[in-house]
Amino acid sequence: MKRVQKSMTNLSRLGTGETAHITGIHAPDDVRQRLQAMGLRTGREARVIRCTRLGPMQIRVGSVDLIMRRCDAARVEIAACDTVRIDIATKK
Repeated sequence: MKRVQKSMTNLSRLGTGETAHITGIHAPDDVRQRLQAMGLRTGREARVIRCTRLGPMQIRVGSVDLIMRRCDAARVEIAACDTVRIDIATKK
């Protein structure tokens, strides 16, 4: 499992397999509430499952998978994860 190397960035800049902690959502109230209702909250860990260069992204937050537009993902501020986790499925 890869970890993001940047200290602070936004969710739209992560690549497939990268994981980071959500540190904030910078959006108008209605958009922020919608993202929070989907599980994107400060302190939660988000992992990119699948993404394309210009299209939507598949994000896993907890046990929930979300498909997000890049413009919405760009509103989610993240920080690099401090811990290293072992992916049991691939044993890497």
